[in-house]
Amino acid sequence: MLSSLRAVALAGVAASSLMCSSLTHAVDVAPIGPTVVVLTATPVLTDAGVTVAPLGSGSAFADASGNLIGAFPITGGMLDPDLSNARIEHVGSGLALSRAGTTVSLENFLIDTTLPTDTIFGKVTVGATVLQDVPLFSLTGLNVFLTDTAGGALSTFLGIPNLAGAQLGFALTNPLPVPEPGTYAMLGLGLAMLGLAARRRGTRIVTVRA
Repeated sequence: MLSSLRAVALAGVAASSLMCSSLTHAVDVAPIGPTVVVLTATPVLTDAGVTVAPLGSGSAFADASGNLIGAFPITGGMLDPDLSNARIEHVGSGLALSRAGTTVSLENFLIDTTLPTDTIFGKVTVGATVLQDVPLFSLTGLNVFLTDTAGGALSTFLGIPNLAGAQLGFALTNPLPVPEPGTYAMLGLGLAMLGLAARRRGTRIVTVRA
């Protein structure tokens, strides 16, 4: 198990160096809307005795086919104006995978599309061991695959077959740029005018009823 922890730690260090790649004229990502992940591999995990539960601000429910659907709030990040590349943060949410008294927590997902392979990084916690920036999943289009690093670690920690490279499901995300201050001002003015109009309508109604 110690060798697996060292391997995961080294992968996290390597991932951190890769994540230094820059976005072109990037803008901040607005903390709105969730990233939704449909775990079509839920039956495989269930058959292996693994239970999956949301962590933090994440939420999850089972669909009619028994697949777990998780929603993880977008909390920030960076986005190219042409939407070509992004780093999308999901701080404070994640998934817990448990089996036979051992729990592996995967949290703070970071979707990074600036790398040669779109990758989802995250924090891994097993007992007292905490590893940051571990490459957990790779993305091909909407499809989510378990990385070799994560597959090997889950196999060691949970005692399940190595699922490295297996498709876990698919993800849907829609990052939006933070509005410009002028946009906020226009939005505030629009809301104020709506409020004023509503008050006037309310006054007219009261007058008529009187």
